[in-house]
Amino acid sequence: ALAAVVSLASPWFSQLQVQRAARIWTYAPQKAYARLADAARLNPLSDEAQLVAGSIALRFDDLTRADHEFSQALGRTPGDAYAALELGAIASTRGDHAEALGLLERAAQLNPRDPLTRQALALVRAGRRVSVEELNRSILLKARQLA
Repeated sequence: ALAAVVSLASPWFSQLQVQRAARIWTYAPQKAYARLADAARLNPLSDEAQLVAGSIALRFDDLTRADHEFSQALGRTPGDAYAALELGAIASTRGDHAEALGLLERAAQLNPRDPLTRQALALVRAGRRVSVEELNRSILLKARQLA
């Protein structure tokens, strides 16, 4: 019975930590990252904490941290199209064409109907770079339109 309670409580506590981090990241990013690390430990089956941490890192233009967090997310959930898309854009921004192409092709296979993914892939195939900043502005705009 105790094992059942722990298995149900850990994901719940993890989600609470993610929500708390989302509320404080703008003024306390290090504290938000710590809460997200706790959330990841509490729920090792979810990639949500790493996705949020990677997104926060992008807002602070910390590509190294974003790359690490999205890589961790993709390691936990290999079918995560968003993590593959962000990693592809980061690789493209850094000038790693082959890595960007592979990741964006993977993102497109995982989410073939997403126009932003298709657009990013087309840019890389044409030999151009994808801007992480522009991609995330487009993602935010799309999210606002859906809300």
